[in-house]
Amino acid sequence: MGRVVRSYAAGDEITPLVKEMTQEAINLFEGSAGNTGPSQFTDVHTARETLGTEGTVASGRMSLTFAIEMLRRHFGADVFNHTGVVDLRFLRPVRPGDTITFTGKVTGITREANGNRVSVEIEVKNQKGDTTGVGQGSAVVPNAFLPQEE
Repeated sequence: MGRVVRSYAAGDEITPLVKEMTQEAINLFEGSAGNTGPSQFTDVHTARETLGTEGTVASGRMSLTFAIEMLRRHFGADVFNHTGVVDLRFLRPVRPGDTITFTGKVTGITREANGNRVSVEIEVKNQKGDTTGVGQGSAVVPNAFLPQEE
């Protein structure tokens, strides 16, 4: 099986990732992390006491996981799982019922010994157009995956 050759350029848009946030999905996510018992993520009363919010919120880790998923799809697991990184800042809460859209744009490419580091700017918005998170990600694309110059 031949390698998939991929080309990258500054300004490239990454295929957006859209997620419907449900309380059920939040509960499953928290449970998979081994978190049991009420928290601001899974229990309305605890959220009110802890955060002063009307309802529960999704953890920042959940948004981080989705940002990683978007970049893994873009670069391919073979590349991203070895060299991928994501750094995300959370600007406002994501709540059950929100639809959040992760977008990315390639901001730069720098040569490294074993390939090119492709840097990506990440933005997360809810259905109202509010930015809930921003950050950066990158992966080193091995030379074998890049088009060979003639």
